[in-house]
Amino acid sequence: MPRTDSQRALDTLVYALEHFPDLLEGARRIGYLRGQTHEGLLPLCEKTECVQTYKPRHEDLSAAGFKMVDALSADQDLVLVLPERQKEQVLSDLARALDALKVGGRVLVSLHNDWGARRFQDQLEAVTGNVEVVTKNHCRAFWAVKTDKLHEEAMNEWRAAASLRKVLDDRFWSRPGLFSWNRVDQGSELLMTQVRGELRGKVADLGCGWGYLSCEVLASCHDVTALDGFDADMEAVEAARRNVGNVMVPFRPRMHWQDVTKGVGDRLYDVVVTNPPFHEGREPDPTLGTKFLAAAARALKPHGVLWLVANQFLPYEAPLGEVFDQAEMVANKFGFKVMRATLPRHDLFFRPGKRGYRRS
Repeated sequence: MPRTDSQRALDTLVYALEHFPDLLEGARRIGYLRGQTHEGLLPLCEKTECVQTYKPRHEDLSAAGFKMVDALSADQDLVLVLPERQKEQVLSDLARALDALKVGGRVLVSLHNDWGARRFQDQLEAVTGNVEVVTKNHCRAFWAVKTDKLHEEAMNEWRAAASLRKVLDDRFWSRPGLFSWNRVDQGSELLMTQVRGELRGKVADLGCGWGYLSCEVLASCHDVTALDGFDADMEAVEAARRNVGNVMVPFRPRMHWQDVTKGVGDRLYDVVVTNPPFHEGREPDPTLGTKFLAAAARALKPHGVLWLVANQFLPYEAPLGEVFDQAEMVANKFGFKVMRATLPRHDLFFRPGKRGYRRS
């Protein structure tokens, strides 16, 4: 398979480290923001601490031997940054990297050219007063030395660029970089027209994002007795926790940082709602949605119901039929389709036990 844009940026970051040895000279403490694993980085893992809020990549880095932390400690000699595509999030990451560096330390950033690499290179130079660059793989790796004369006004703007803030007339918390971060996704709105006030029992929201569906279900479905949200992005989970906490219900909704494609453990639900992603980070991955369907079938009780919304062009009908015995389209407008599926194929995931179903 061809390398994705972010993988090409990763290759270019490693290329810079291999061909410009000054970057690693004397670097005893290394930070890594939004990183991914690469065999060229494995020799550095014992002295590198990583911040990665996307669960699958977090687990890959941990399995490779990198130290995972919530925030970089101070006085780093080198900080590697492999940003996502969203502008405010990139600037916030650059500020975090510079703040973690000691004076004289270096920040090394790698971005695909189509993701605005040259623009961010120029912005880094404007703040630090120095920058070096190498181009490869249609990407740009650029680095700068932290001095004691950073442009503080710009740094303050960058620090706040991707902060958690109120959106949508102060009804919800969100932040730049999350899916549909400052608006309600039209597909999720369409799904709510079908389920508002109708759901009951234990509910799971798979790929909950910043929590719109969870909040609307809690506010409108008074027969819901429990709700769990799951998302692979820790920053989304943090926003969702705040949002569901503002809905008055007689139980505590729970938001989980979890890779839904690996299931939700032994939990079983009466209802699953989902607007599944079809991108990993910013890059298309059409298999993600089908993995969500399988996860939903595994998570439902024998008579549970799945409510799914997806873009009309996504071919979910066949994979839905593989894990549910019944499925129907109940809405189709605005470029989205809402589907309802029942009778999950538990024979694919469970085997009978003495007390009903048991995972095999």
